[in-house]
Amino acid sequence: MKSGSATWVWATACLLACGCTTVAGLDRPYHLHPDGGTGGAGGAGGAGGSPPADAPCDIEASAGCVYDRCGDVPDSAPAGAYTIDPDGTGPQEPLQVHCGEPVVGGRWALVYNSVGELDGPTPAFWKILYAARLDPKGEPSLDNNHYQPGLYLAGREYRDEVEDIPGTVAEVLRATAEGINPETMQLLAPVRVTGDAELFDWQFGTGWSSQDFDGDTLGDKNCANAYAGVTQHYGHCFVYSLGADGDEPREGESIAEAVADDDWGPHLETALATSHGLSNDGSDYTRVKRISRWTRW
Repeated sequence: MKSGSATWVWATACLLACGCTTVAGLDRPYHLHPDGGTGGAGGAGGAGGSPPADAPCDIEASAGCVYDRCGDVPDSAPAGAYTIDPDGTGPQEPLQVHCGEPVVGGRWALVYNSVGELDGPTPAFWKILYAARLDPKGEPSLDNNHYQPGLYLAGREYRDEVEDIPGTVAEVLRATAEGINPETMQLLAPVRVTGDAELFDWQFGTGWSSQDFDGDTLGDKNCANAYAGVTQHYGHCFVYSLGADGDEPREGESIAEAVADDDWGPHLETALATSHGLSNDGSDYTRVKRISRWTRW
């Protein structure tokens, strides 16, 4: 972001007042990066220098192409990292975004991705302090831990999906919002479309907490501090966590050890996992391979 929180506030107000598609200029769904290609498509967009001034970015994704949204990336291009500029000429800088495969309604953009790994880096990755709440983190890929909060400004449709350890993927939530409050990180006018009501309330529709900001609904306690310092949207506290376990300690195990669960990372309430046909590890909160949030507009 060009100037941190102040830019987010300005961009949020502009998007809400003008309408997301008006600001982005969707009659012209792409432009060329002014530096001649360094802002172009990443791993999926094809390296090979900047395109000429009349490059057909709507036909072939090349280095230098900057899209207004993932849905404007040509259908012939693979899923991967692309440069997305949701507010066009507005104050928000272009974002490096993982765009999914083309689907009906347009490709989805990856807001965050949490990946499970035994004794891995995931719990530490999600210890994001309040001052860094608007800063992107990690490589935009389903193989990596990734956080791209800039997408909350433009995002209107959302979907959360979970992949279990054997590789089955299930959509567990679909919702809408009208932007985000960059000070509280609360989504504006959230509406559940499909999925578990408690999951919607706790991981989308209510609050947000970090170690140094208590915005959840757990009274005088802080969900992030209660669960390994993991920063995310919380209610009272979670149905899924990006980096902590919710199981009670086993005999001889401390609360901290139970929450860390060998630093695996993402966990989902087992009852919900089972209802979606996902495998589980026999505990109340099962380890999963990844938890991903997507958006589009």
